[in-house]
Amino acid sequence: MTEMDAERLRQVSQHAFGQRYRLELMLAIAETDDGIVCLTDLAKTLDVTISNLQSPLRALVSTGLVSPLPRGDSRRKFYIRNPSAAWAWAQELSEHGRRDNPASAPGPVDMGTAGDDVVSPGHDNS
Repeated sequence: MTEMDAERLRQVSQHAFGQRYRLELMLAIAETDDGIVCLTDLAKTLDVTISNLQSPLRALVSTGLVSPLPRGDSRRKFYIRNPSAAWAWAQELSEHGRRDNPASAPGPVDMGTAGDDVVSPGHDNS
């Protein structure tokens, strides 16, 4: 993935979730064969710091999209992807982000003329 693609995904993620890395994280988890991941490997795969992924991962755990696995004798903490339509939705959301050019996305609504036809008390707009 190019840096431009990654930035586009992060913008879509920020708008959809309020977190820049959640969509990338979801896509990386969705792409695993067995659904088992650890934060260290995800950070390496996505070429971001672990701290960038900690909050989005906590959000995925709190929504039930992933569950922590028992630690066992490993120092690393592993998580497993839970079945959900959210994984397919994340893929769909990323495809929309690739198709849509952020430069052509609608900006803030211009309110300069929105109230032109409203009559203020004591004023005649005719």
